[in-house]
Amino acid sequence: MRTMDPTAVPPRKTPDEQVDALATAPAGDVSAPLVSLVMAAWKPRFDWLLAAVDSALDHQGCDVELVVVDDGSPESVESLLQERQDPRLRVVRVPHGGEPRARNAGTAAARGHFIRYIDADDVLAPGSTARLVALADRHRPVIAYGATQVCDEELRPLWTMTSNVAGEATSECLLGNFSVRVPSMLFPRSVVALAGEWDPGFRVSHDWDFVLRALEHAPVRGEGAVATLYRRHGSSATGDPLHGVDGAQRVVARYFERHPEQRGTALERRTHASLDAFGARVMLTHGRWRAGTRLLAGALLRNPTAMMREALRGLPSARERLQRRLARGR
Repeated sequence: MRTMDPTAVPPRKTPDEQVDALATAPAGDVSAPLVSLVMAAWKPRFDWLLAAVDSALDHQGCDVELVVVDDGSPESVESLLQERQDPRLRVVRVPHGGEPRARNAGTAAARGHFIRYIDADDVLAPGSTARLVALADRHRPVIAYGATQVCDEELRPLWTMTSNVAGEATSECLLGNFSVRVPSMLFPRSVVALAGEWDPGFRVSHDWDFVLRALEHAPVRGEGAVATLYRRHGSSATGDPLHGVDGAQRVVARYFERHPEQRGTALERRTHASLDAFGARVMLTHGRWRAGTRLLAGALLRNPTAMMREALRGLPSARERLQRRLARGR
């Protein structure tokens, strides 16, 4: 394990400079591409951190490096990982600024042709990174993805998040129909450069914002095999549902700011109907009846089928909550 001084992180190239660098890279760099696994960590739980790090380093079939960004944790992540002596592991410590800033620092330190953003409390499925590399196109930018196994705190499976979207996926993502978590995705470095930095202005929904921007520059190719075991626990959930709804509204507003030619179209109307349906489900689920009813009325007015789709999307989570309640009652 090596520790990096954040002041030693090379200055971030402009998107054009990064794309040009990849275009002129030697052929050998592309035939055996290095994958950078970027993990942001802030006050991680020790055993979960070790499980996440071990699952990242225990990958066969591809070359990986693991860049762990310590987001100013009170107890340094370096000290927690002192027994993990692996030359592929590097730790970058930065002042606490939130997950988007930590991921930006990890991106700047990463050296790979591909980047996979992973979490410090999840576990990567064995061989998943090699499978994602195999899905990626060596001749043009393609974002590869796999399924996510949603688990409880002990990694007992609850349900599986899958998607069958292929090719151009921007509209499906905008409408909330691209059900893929970021740790189950593999991004070409050139696409990361074109998408731009993770936005630290988001309290939540920064994953959706970044993925949507990335999809504007590359198609997707996926598989049904599980790529990530997502550990569902109390501290992983959004504290106030209003933050989730506000974040989603900001993602949508920013998209149409980038694409003003799409304002007033059927896509915009469908998007706002889906946004109202999402907000209604979140609010009603958290007992915010007045706000939820208002959003429900908006969704039904704009597009009645949007509420039906959102209800279907919420079924796995509803079943999971029911299972937890039944378990507590035993």
